[in-house]
Amino acid sequence: MLDSGQKVYRSIYSLTATHRPFEWLTHRLVVGLDQVETNGFRLNRHSSGRVGISGRQGDKRLEFRNTDNFSFDYSGTLTYEPLAGLSLATSSGVQYYERSSEWLAGRGSRFAVPSLETISAGETRETSDGFSANKTIGMYVQEQMSWQNRIFLTGALRGDDNSAFGADYDFVVYPKLSASWVVSEESALEGMDWMNSLRLRGAWGKAGQQPDQFAAVRLYTPEPGFQGAGGVTPLTIGNSDVQPEVGVETEIGFDAGLFNDRIGLEFTYYDQRRTNALISVPVKPSTGFPGSQLRNIGEIQNKGIELGLNVDAYQGATVGVALGMALHMNENEVLDLGGLDPIPVFGRNFTTGWTGQRHAVGFPLGSIFLPVVVSSTIEGTGLAARATNVMCESGPIAAPGTRITRGGGAAVPCTSGETAPEVYRGSTVPTREVGFNATVSFQDNTRFYVDLQYVGGHTMVDGITAGSHLFFRNTLAINEKTDPIFLGYDEIGEVNPTGVFDASQLTMRSVSLSHTFSGDMAARLGASRLNLTLSGQNLWRMWRAQSEAFGHPIVDSEIRDTRGTSTDPGGISAYTQDGFPMFKRFLATVRVTW
Repeated sequence: MLDSGQKVYRSIYSLTATHRPFEWLTHRLVVGLDQVETNGFRLNRHSSGRVGISGRQGDKRLEFRNTDNFSFDYSGTLTYEPLAGLSLATSSGVQYYERSSEWLAGRGSRFAVPSLETISAGETRETSDGFSANKTIGMYVQEQMSWQNRIFLTGALRGDDNSAFGADYDFVVYPKLSASWVVSEESALEGMDWMNSLRLRGAWGKAGQQPDQFAAVRLYTPEPGFQGAGGVTPLTIGNSDVQPEVGVETEIGFDAGLFNDRIGLEFTYYDQRRTNALISVPVKPSTGFPGSQLRNIGEIQNKGIELGLNVDAYQGATVGVALGMALHMNENEVLDLGGLDPIPVFGRNFTTGWTGQRHAVGFPLGSIFLPVVVSSTIEGTGLAARATNVMCESGPIAAPGTRITRGGGAAVPCTSGETAPEVYRGSTVPTREVGFNATVSFQDNTRFYVDLQYVGGHTMVDGITAGSHLFFRNTLAINEKTDPIFLGYDEIGEVNPTGVFDASQLTMRSVSLSHTFSGDMAARLGASRLNLTLSGQNLWRMWRAQSEAFGHPIVDSEIRDTRGTSTDPGGISAYTQDGFPMFKRFLATVRVTW
């Protein structure tokens, strides 16, 4: 029997101080600390049967982790008007961010009897601990110009340094330019009563993404040496030249208020190119180091649109209804890999990835490439049945020297996974997101709010389903052996295609009911305002594009690691297994103002 859980304790502290010694000078200081303590456990209880992969004699793991996020932000703004109608604002500031994490983990396995469930009672005991920290310091200067309160121009320079930069790389500077024009205040648009406001805007700028905190450092791990003496062995090779990847983005759009601001409309088109993109490249065996190395060799393009719509649908004497919608469409493409062949994301070796994920020119970052069986012939019956004449989808080869293709070609024999064409199965990152919210107000003191979220256009691999089918072989499909496509994958030795699924879904993300009590009620507490809010998050998965694969239920598509690792710096893993879904949360909040 498997039992697991996690407790999270979080404390947030913030201090803000604003000082205005003169009409033309304002400066501000913000200091914050966010502390998170996480305690997790996982227990495979002793059993006479096999429990998971830890064995029948049980296994227990504990982990304690403390994470601190400290921030310091100082800024000052000088404003003046050299000419009538012309306003200038000069700003400058410095920011410091530090994130540190310390953890202690323990594991005990092989318990003598079922009643023993502590780490110290395990026949085999292991402990580990660690500490990591990352620091960033940045400074900026900005000039903003306003003409007649209609035309706004802004130019800025920002410089950053980060502890993860390589020893051979130093300070980096990012420029920014933006402009906006309030067209609705021009005389040419006077008399258009249905348009309350219209602002056109555009921006261009650069921003950086820091590398993994240990990307620049050569690391070793302790191992027992000769005759049990202490020793070390290579862990990661590091890269002293590693630097931040730089995003250059251009965006244009507009904001409009229509029909007495009953309708609000926002539109943005963006095009971003990430140069010096951080790509995880397998290390040559001749170096003596395993794994991969982060290198600044890639170029990636992201482009898309964002659309926001807010409608004041109804305003009555006692009831009001407001609706909101947000649409985000995105596509990304790898433009360059520095001349390298497609790179496995989670590769067990240098030719095939664990889930078939690769960074390949002309495809989205971390795309999935796996064989697609289109037909086979079943010979035999019952447990003796097997697939023959297995045919796979083909198509034009997308990269010389590989088997990856976009598909769409004629069926070809695929007698084994090593010769089957690897077909593009989709992006691992959602390509479309839609949010919808509604607010209903009663008597100006009660508000009901609901928020729905749709994400789609992405593909994932459920390791539990794939493993149940063709690794542990304990599903109905592998025992009945009646599906020719399923048996085709079994015949060519491809496990993960049986867990591929469309991860699109619609979720009721949050619901809340808020009531502000009358002044008399608050006055009884000596307060000026009293508010009560009841809310819930992640309450209902309303729709899923795919809930099973070959008859086996698929886990929640939000169970995956998006944090990024040394082998997947982008946090784009398509593989999910043994994770927790988004927890349902219920909150009751009381706010009292004195």
